[in-house]
Amino acid sequence: MFKDRKGQQQTLSIRVSESVRAFLDRARKQFSDTDGESMSISDVAKSLLESAIENQLDDRLETTDLLAHPTETLLKIRRKWENSLDLTRAEWSVLAQYVQLGCEELSVDPELPSRESFAQVLEAFLALRTVWVHPASVKDRYYLGNLSGWRERVDDAPAVGEREAEIIPVVIQRMVHDLRDSPNCERPSFSARNLTVALRDERLKGADSLNRALAPFLPRLYQLAARGHWLTEQQPIRQYRKPWETLEWLPDDVPDVKSQEFRISSVVTQEGELHMMLHMKSHRISYAMGPYPRIREFQAMLGKVGPHRTWNGRHFFSHTGELIPPHRRKGNADDTFYFSEHTKGVLVEFTVAEWEELKALFHQAMNLPELKFTLTELSLQYGEF
Repeated sequence: MFKDRKGQQQTLSIRVSESVRAFLDRARKQFSDTDGESMSISDVAKSLLESAIENQLDDRLETTDLLAHPTETLLKIRRKWENSLDLTRAEWSVLAQYVQLGCEELSVDPELPSRESFAQVLEAFLALRTVWVHPASVKDRYYLGNLSGWRERVDDAPAVGEREAEIIPVVIQRMVHDLRDSPNCERPSFSARNLTVALRDERLKGADSLNRALAPFLPRLYQLAARGHWLTEQQPIRQYRKPWETLEWLPDDVPDVKSQEFRISSVVTQEGELHMMLHMKSHRISYAMGPYPRIREFQAMLGKVGPHRTWNGRHFFSHTGELIPPHRRKGNADDTFYFSEHTKGVLVEFTVAEWEELKALFHQAMNLPELKFTLTELSLQYGEF
């Protein structure tokens, strides 16, 4: 489509090669993921041409290329971060898109992503607004719509379309306060869309200003992006290593932790992955757990299950005896705990005392000094779990 002298849109047809079509198809994902609405290839081509006029085409082309290899791109971003090097706008855009995925993916654990993570996403967007060429944006209505419950946080809230540029900072500051001070505050799941769209579409003052504004939030944003990467790509952000290459930071030995009924053995593989073996004496079972996301889910499950509270996560299902038919129960419904793994046909039963003992022992295992660096590293490879 193009406009003639009278301002009317006209249709322009062009032939493109297969490689150009493939590129536009990859670019379509970048444009569509921000609000969940799919765009046609012709719409993407039109948007790219309009971006070229606004001097944003280079950034969008680079972003599309980087998204073709997300794991390598996020590894490169981490290396730059660790070496205090600035990111390009395209790299910030890729990071923001995976932050969005990490925030919007539903989790069985209501505490993930954490409230602090959402607070920093909101603060990052507020910081980004300070480096816009034009403080008010034509997209302010869209940004405000992604801030759930904004009307309750503004005195004498005006109708949408009035004073959005003034309202947004006030709403965000109050949302951040609520996230940090109110344990029952709702997480603004769609707030990360604002960061993605602003980095893609808004005119900014320059790369230096962009990096100064967002650098303080990079540690938390990277963890959220790692979470989004794992959930969508199903692989950690990890450098491929040849069989004979070893990591310098691998722990020499991780001691077992023991209690009366249980023993937990931990091992860190040559790739830096954590695996555990839960030995249950009375049950005469040794139960293998790993990799890291499964271990983290198991830990969360131990703390959440109780009377009238079940757990049905990505990997585990757990409940008390109330889900067992009365004629098969051994005692009171609340006196027995069960867990099983979706991919394994094993149901393990515990008494209340055993469950509490296992919970305490698992906490001890996950706080071993020998695993501290490994767990920190894995949190950067997988994100918040």
